[in-house]
Amino acid sequence: MSISVVVDSQPNDGEFVQEDGGEALTPRQAAVAIFSSRLSELIAESVVSTEDGSTRSLTLYSLAQHLEQAYPDVPVSQSGLYRLIHGDAVPRLDLIIALARVFDVPPEHFVTEQKKR
Repeated sequence: MSISVVVDSQPNDGEFVQEDGGEALTPRQAAVAIFSSRLSELIAESVVSTEDGSTRSLTLYSLAQHLEQAYPDVPVSQSGLYRLIHGDAVPRLDLIIALARVFDVPPEHFVTEQKKR
């Protein structure tokens, strides 16, 4: 078995430029920005059914509760989710996988930037 590695030259020293033309982001900052944007979008699009049959918007509290029940081995809290959404924390891989299962998206959804067409 043979593995080929191709190195792509990066004229900006591995930094990512923000879409709004702001300062360049480090790879870590870019990953946090992509994750927080994707998670925010999924939460905004989601609704929860209540016991009386009505629906309401998904809250960080209800998401944290659901994650705690469905994935007890993945530590998460409402405040931890808040920090992730606002880009103040870096997500752990186990949490990315749990969130991907909850929202029925591939884990890559949270960590890859899709090109606009």
